[in-house]
Amino acid sequence: MIIEPNLEIMISTMNRSDLSFLGGIFPEMDLSSYSILIVNQTKLNQDLVSTTEGIRVINSREFGLSKSRNLAIENAIGDILVIADDDIEYLPDFDKTILRAYKKYDQASLISFQFLDENDQLQKKYPKSEGYTTSTKQPLSSVEMTFRVKDVREKGIRMNENFGLGTSFPSAEEQIFKDSLLRHSLRVAFHAKPILKHSGKISASNQGAPGFIRAITAQKFLTHRHWTYLWLFKYVFFLYRYDFISFFEQLRAFKIGFKAIHEIKTLEHEG
Repeated sequence: MIIEPNLEIMISTMNRSDLSFLGGIFPEMDLSSYSILIVNQTKLNQDLVSTTEGIRVINSREFGLSKSRNLAIENAIGDILVIADDDIEYLPDFDKTILRAYKKYDQASLISFQFLDENDQLQKKYPKSEGYTTSTKQPLSSVEMTFRVKDVREKGIRMNENFGLGTSFPSAEEQIFKDSLLRHSLRVAFHAKPILKHSGKISASNQGAPGFIRAITAQKFLTHRHWTYLWLFKYVFFLYRYDFISFFEQLRAFKIGFKAIHEIKTLEHEG
């Protein structure tokens, strides 16, 4: 008999005192139908407590989104971990969509999905076809990602804690995580179905922002090392060509990227 894997939804949040925020994430859904792990980063004496079956809470005194998610990876009890944020809204039957994808792509250790904006349109451009992929070019958003906990644990893969909100490099942690799976010969797939809605802009929509330039340059250095300097010249021109920055901002963008390379090299040396 084939046993269907079970899902666990990992929610990273901060300074919560009750579970009422879950109503916005699971609108008109029966919370008892889901296994939920909440990592609440908070100060002392401000713990979040759950008395609801199926909802577990870890209160952490450390801050940083990747630290929160690594804590969830270490404490997860589900077969498949679904990454969530506290400002998203899951679509009806999102869990069934995920389970069907893992049945279709049964060799996948990570499957990413789509998500919608507040107007029920796709939040960004996605690949034209779905299936297994080895591409490192398509950027990911964390809430698109699901993965098999056992595979990630066995390979010792974790979120890079130098990246993500609350760090010097406030994005790109998702791509680094995906790249780590590919380097360990684990299979990755994309399933062209939306599972949630997310209002507002995503980090990749403002590629000219200093924080994004810093993070994407540091992420590229982890893969391309000193070839990143050549990549940076091409990337700055790309930002100018597609109006993310002005002609006069190109030098500033290059300096931001150059400094990011120096900083990630320093962090690697200290690590």
